[in-house]
Amino acid sequence: MIGWLKKALGGPAPGRLSPAEARQKLEAGALLLDVRTPPERKEAKIPGSQALPLDRLAAEWEKLPRDKEIICQCRSGSRSATAARFLASKGFKAYNLAGGLEAWRRAGLPVK
Repeated sequence: MIGWLKKALGGPAPGRLSPAEARQKLEAGALLLDVRTPPERKEAKIPGSQALPLDRLAAEWEKLPRDKEIICQCRSGSRSATAARFLASKGFKAYNLAGGLEAWRRAGLPVK
């Protein structure tokens, strides 16, 4: 991609993962980053996910491990797409869980 265009789009585009693909990456050691609000997490969460609400990401991204792939997750995949794009622009290998928690549930995967 042309450099100026890539810059205008906000950096590298993160990958999109289906729930099954995300589960495989998680089993291989990836980090699942839940960017929803604390009240949303109280309702339901994917076991093993780490909370970092989207509104705190810009201030706290440097605390995230650089040696792991990061899968961003929200309810539907919209906020997590923003988070994944932000992390990719900071040099992380970041992905968006396509469809978010809703898709995870539809795939029959565990939720707490």
